[in-house]
Amino acid sequence: MDRAIARLRSVVFVALGLVACGPRDGVGESATMGDETGGTGGPSSGATGERTTGGATGASEGEGATTGSAGGTGSPTSSTGGVEPGMSAGCGKPPLHAAGGVQVSIDAGPAGDGTRGFFLSLPADYDPDQAHRLILGYPGTDWVGEQIQPYLDLEEGAANDEIFVYPDPLWRDFPGWGVLGGWVLGPNAAPADGDQDLVFTGALLDYMEDNYCIDTGRVFATGHSWGGDMAMVVSCFLGDRFRASVPVAANRPYWFEEAGGGVVSCAGETAVWTMFGAGDDHFTWQDYPGQFGDECRDFWLTERGCVGVDAAVDLGIAAAGECVEYTGCAQPTRYCRYDAAFGHQRPDYYPAETMKFFRGF
Repeated sequence: MDRAIARLRSVVFVALGLVACGPRDGVGESATMGDETGGTGGPSSGATGERTTGGATGASEGEGATTGSAGGTGSPTSSTGGVEPGMSAGCGKPPLHAAGGVQVSIDAGPAGDGTRGFFLSLPADYDPDQAHRLILGYPGTDWVGEQIQPYLDLEEGAANDEIFVYPDPLWRDFPGWGVLGGWVLGPNAAPADGDQDLVFTGALLDYMEDNYCIDTGRVFATGHSWGGDMAMVVSCFLGDRFRASVPVAANRPYWFEEAGGGVVSCAGETAVWTMFGAGDDHFTWQDYPGQFGDECRDFWLTERGCVGVDAAVDLGIAAAGECVEYTGCAQPTRYCRYDAAFGHQRPDYYPAETMKFFRGF
């Protein structure tokens, strides 16, 4: 836990002007269970499907659950291919869990809200002497890791060197929103403010690196809706631990805006591919369709020193211009404003293209 807390304390906030991420919107629509009604009018709703209704960790630990302690060029397909893997402390150790899906608990300490859960998916032929990519997938409102796994659908055709982890949120009483399963998003995200889920994520990474053979230079994050918010947040506040991320259908980046003006300066240099729907039907308080996605994109264009919004290369995904990669960026920086037909849900190309992106590093 000391490692996770130290990393959080190392994040330096710098007052920088960012026109694209203007003043916060006023509080908008009231919360309903299953919909995020977040800091700029509401958090994002969860994925379509059955939702859980709460609980301390959002999921009961069934048979097999275990408890442990946490010990760019800007051109398309740019990556860090060819870099030697960073072997974690867990290399050479026999696996603690069976292949496939299992619910796991760890102690994230008081700063991480104590006992926390996640759904772990190991490859069938896990090799403890091979460094594995680690992919975290964050669920949206009132969902837990085991539920978001099939929705994200990242594991079809998964390689033998990939491990997937789907963290569980806690059910909390968010002032003005009510009791919801969701993420606290750092110091600037009131009423979803707090560092507990950043500490939890750090503890989860420590646990996986201590007990499994992880390539520490190839750790990735993704998530949908409120989980997209969390993927966006860890890309910045824990950016020294994530190589790339794909946040989908996230809120506007109010969590990066400091109370006195300006925005945070991120740790590390995570490559970020923002996806947001041109017809998102949850964020009904946008000034124009796609506004919140544009604001997230513009934050990363500034953070990564890209040439600008007009300097981009078409990725050839879906309709012309729907998905682009920007030029001159310190790390690959991409954006899809995807077809309005998908509403608030992920686009159909998300699973395959996300994994192709991650495997490029």
